[in-house]
Amino acid sequence: MKTMMTAFAALTLVVGTAACSEGADTEAAAASTGTISGTWKADPSSAQAENDERDFVLANGEFTCNSCLPPYSYTANGEWQKVDRPGADEIMMEVVDDKTVKTAFRFEGRDLGNSTWTVSEDGNSMAQSFVNLDGDETTEGNLTLVRTAAGPEGSHAMSGKWTLGEYGELSDAGLTFTYTLDGDTLSSTSNDGGWSAVLGGEPVAIEGSESNTMVQVERTGDNSFRETYIRDGETIGVTDVTIDGNTANFVSVDPRDDSKFTFSATRQ
Repeated sequence: MKTMMTAFAALTLVVGTAACSEGADTEAAAASTGTISGTWKADPSSAQAENDERDFVLANGEFTCNSCLPPYSYTANGEWQKVDRPGADEIMMEVVDDKTVKTAFRFEGRDLGNSTWTVSEDGNSMAQSFVNLDGDETTEGNLTLVRTAAGPEGSHAMSGKWTLGEYGELSDAGLTFTYTLDGDTLSSTSNDGGWSAVLGGEPVAIEGSESNTMVQVERTGDNSFRETYIRDGETIGVTDVTIDGNTANFVSVDPRDDSKFTFSATRQ
């Protein structure tokens, strides 16, 4: 789950993605507690990350994300740079001042989003505000990272190791998603992507995914399911979803580095 695309992408990866179209039975299904079918809204205050340290270095006009999978670098001169990254092929970073940088992302000439990173005066925290343009609705939000290690001497203040502090405001469209269980087929829709897969079946493509990510789903209990995310034949995330009445609990693990992201959602 290491990503330079904005923290919103972490929620997007965990809950699945798709255009905002709901099946005719969604509202009726939502009235029944204990089933996964229905419309859900993620609770940002419940989000927690474990073993998910971000490691950035900005020095001598070059930005490097050491914790990204795989790590990569590009020139931070305010100009668009070609990159070979899942979901983005151009990135731009502008150094605004000694505590602030701005980033933006594109895919095949289409703007995906942008973010502003601002380090606190004491250097111990960094606020990130972001805009996600990759969906039916533009969504915005912010979060705070907490420093765990300093960057190299002489590097920009954003350099160092960071962990998730807390999420702030996030657009409702970026938090709301639906599940529909029809026989042995589970479907998920949200603001910027979606999928429909047979439980225990083969992986299927996620609509709207520029990174060519696929998902495979299975039932693990009466009210629990597992979503396995795959890209280029490699498992990049495993999300366990457990329904407890009108609450859905999500536990997502990236087997590449054992990072874990958890949050809950409430039935709407």
